[in-house]
Amino acid sequence: MLAFSLPDWEHLPELELYMDQVLLLLGRYLSFPPLSEDEKPITASIINNYVRMKIMPAPVKKKYGRVHIAYLLIICTLKQSLSIASIQKLIPMGLQEEEVAAIYRRFVSQYRGAIEVFSRYSQSILSEDLTDDALATQAAVVTNLAKGLTEYLLTGQPEGEETAD
Repeated sequence: MLAFSLPDWEHLPELELYMDQVLLLLGRYLSFPPLSEDEKPITASIINNYVRMKIMPAPVKKKYGRVHIAYLLIICTLKQSLSIASIQKLIPMGLQEEEVAAIYRRFVSQYRGAIEVFSRYSQSILSEDLTDDALATQAAVVTNLAKGLTEYLLTGQPEGEETAD
């Protein structure tokens, strides 16, 4: 886990890329958690759906730049634990490149910090004499609490909970 890191903004390609190049690049960047050989972190159809649903900007003449890659890295990293609506609140549409760069830099910094904290936490619970099931339950509880906190911070209520009118 500690060996994995998202690229800095400055290391994202400056040149615009075609879809197949974007998919190859994202496959390299999104290597954690490891996927089986037949799994892909993202597909062209998923990217096209994100564009169609206005979750990320459309390519310019079928080419994707740094802003697109940043959106995709954030979306792909968070979609396993958050709804697309929540992700859109973290990185909305219509931002200037400087704003996307600032959000992406903050995201990468926070992600790296969280990896360090989570690695220390994981080492501490792994050192306990727990069964694999108990460790998996502990990880699931932490995931659930983190997701609940995120939804509360973004909406003021847990996901799926309706407000009384």
